[in-house]
Amino acid sequence: MKKIKKVTIHAGHNPSGKIACGASDLLDESTEARYITRKVIKLLRKNGIKAVNCTVDNGTSQSDVLHKICTKCNAVADADLHISIHFNAGRDDRKGDGKTGGTEVLLTENVSDKGDIAKRICNQMAKLGFTNRGVKTNRNLYFLNHTKAPAILIETCFVDDKDDYMLYTSDRDAVAKAVVKAVLNHNKGC
Repeated sequence: MKKIKKVTIHAGHNPSGKIACGASDLLDESTEARYITRKVIKLLRKNGIKAVNCTVDNGTSQSDVLHKICTKCNAVADADLHISIHFNAGRDDRKGDGKTGGTEVLLTENVSDKGDIAKRICNQMAKLGFTNRGVKTNRNLYFLNHTKAPAILIETCFVDDKDDYMLYTSDRDAVAKAVVKAVLNHNKGC
């Protein structure tokens, strides 16, 4: 396995209130993805991994945001991994049913280092109490198809699920730590 020495990471949408700002319900995707992105960068750097924030704040459309994100990511020489932070939607469970909607990680194919890190992220999130929705292959997402280095897209949890909301807001720093722990454990091979 290749050690991860340099990553790009970004919140996958424009800021709240702008076009293409992501899902919003009990949680606001844009706000929370930016929080997790900043925290992950800080923790990766603290652990000796170079981390570059490629978040975009000025996209004029969804396609413009995606194009600008990929351009910023691809401009980072020698990146080992690109990470996109998102929050899912579609559970419509605002009262809570006692089950979290959970975490999934998307990639174009479940191979090599990106597949290993994706699986580790899902497992770390499950340790926090989020349902492990697993690693999913998706060949239709612009970000995953337009970056030079391997790329993963993390759907942290659901913005419209009360159980996800309660678990996430109880310790959102733990979510950032879970992502970082997955990368560090990958590097250690454990």
